[in-house]
Amino acid sequence: MRLKTIFYILPILLTLIIVSAWCRKPVTQLILQDVHYGSDSLQTMDIYLTENRTEETPLVVLVHGGGWMAGDKKDADFMRQACFANGINVVNINYRLGTPGVPGIHYKEMMADIDSAMSYVLDRASEWKIRKSKYIFWGGSAGAHLSLLYAYNYDTRDIISLVITLGAPTRFDAESMKGAKPGDIQGLLPLITGKPWNDGPELLDKAYKDASPYFGKNLKPSFLIHGEKDDIVPKQQSIMMSELLKQKNIADTLVILPNGGHGGENTPQEVSERLNLAMYQWIIRYSK
Repeated sequence: MRLKTIFYILPILLTLIIVSAWCRKPVTQLILQDVHYGSDSLQTMDIYLTENRTEETPLVVLVHGGGWMAGDKKDADFMRQACFANGINVVNINYRLGTPGVPGIHYKEMMADIDSAMSYVLDRASEWKIRKSKYIFWGGSAGAHLSLLYAYNYDTRDIISLVITLGAPTRFDAESMKGAKPGDIQGLLPLITGKPWNDGPELLDKAYKDASPYFGKNLKPSFLIHGEKDDIVPKQQSIMMSELLKQKNIADTLVILPNGGHGGENTPQEVSERLNLAMYQWIIRYSK
């Protein structure tokens, strides 16, 4: 699932905090690709750190989509380019993927991978001259689900201040998944938990409930984006999440992209531009 349409251009004026370090030794740009945070071939990430960065420079962590079974960090490269060009540090991660019919890699292993990647970054934060808190997570599709779930349930260090999502699955029960393609439900959802999909009235068994960001224990500010005509993940998934966040008095915004598909395709250009600006403003706000 390539998610290039919405954030391909970020035509906004930079409003980052001005670096007051005239007398310091200049900090050079640092780009590290395919850095291993674990022994598996998929446990890699790319690091893009801006010139003259400080511990106040925003940092965005990108989590690609791909149905929990495919995709690569290069699929989120459009977002990396937009952020980096606007003075934002970026960590773009890969994680282990599930394989249909093969046990072993499910959401808990993916959560462990994200956590290991964050440990690697935090251990080197002083050396790299980057912040150690108020990270912004961005994810699309399956990456949106993983970003929300990690922020809400697995961020034990409380380093995440905001999650931005596109087309996020948030609650795995039959009623909430109405509108999704039956083939996607039967083929993809078992990859998340390792258990067969159950669409009966008792659906919310513990495995799927625990894998649902909607039932997160530590909800955080969230910027939810969803295509009006998304036929892969129903827009109701983000609507429900937004309603719950409001009930809990957690800051959120919900943007339904008119005519937009799962990756935001077919959204009017003027809507995309307004969205880009709003998203950027939230990144700045929650990096302070």
